[in-house]
Amino acid sequence: MRKAKQRTSRGARLLVAALGVCAVAMTLPPQAAAQDAGKLEVGGDYNYVRTNVPPGGCGCINMNGGDGWLSYQVAPSWAVVGQIGVQHASNIGGAGGADLTFTSYLFGARVSRRVGDRLVPFGQVLLGGAHASGSLAPQNSGVGGSANAFALTAGGGLDISLTRHIAIRAAELDYFLTRFDNGVNERQNNFKFSAGVVFRF
Repeated sequence: MRKAKQRTSRGARLLVAALGVCAVAMTLPPQAAAQDAGKLEVGGDYNYVRTNVPPGGCGCINMNGGDGWLSYQVAPSWAVVGQIGVQHASNIGGAGGADLTFTSYLFGARVSRRVGDRLVPFGQVLLGGAHASGSLAPQNSGVGGSANAFALTAGGGLDISLTRHIAIRAAELDYFLTRFDNGVNERQNNFKFSAGVVFRF
């Protein structure tokens, strides 16, 4: 239990540090947007998720997957975002063990600020739903309830421009909340790390 709490607090500290860097960067004066390529961005990310979906203590599981997203700039620092993601874990508990897949559909807002010619720190909050499938999903694990639940991500990250139209998402750290039935508190406090590529149009 102590190790689980230490992992959770370490993830929380990383998330707070990332949001702090983004907040400081956004207070700096904006630079000339000479490399702005338009209002539309499309991206794809690798995801690592640390989830505590089983009932009880941590019971934490490592999941891997990816997401695709689309954003549209509605103001100089604000954009609306839609994202679809899938993360999966197999052989949970050893060979031939359980498996679990999350599929999420999230929408929300992003605030960002260009710093210099290449750096774009951002923060965002996305809301929506998630679907769980596999042997650890609520309807398959002996826990009653729906395999569909409310989901939320809140966090921030850093994009680094390579060209006018291409950037890399160097890192994004998110608190990832899901509300699947687990027979205890119907709440999973997950940690999500992402990195990927951004295309601007």
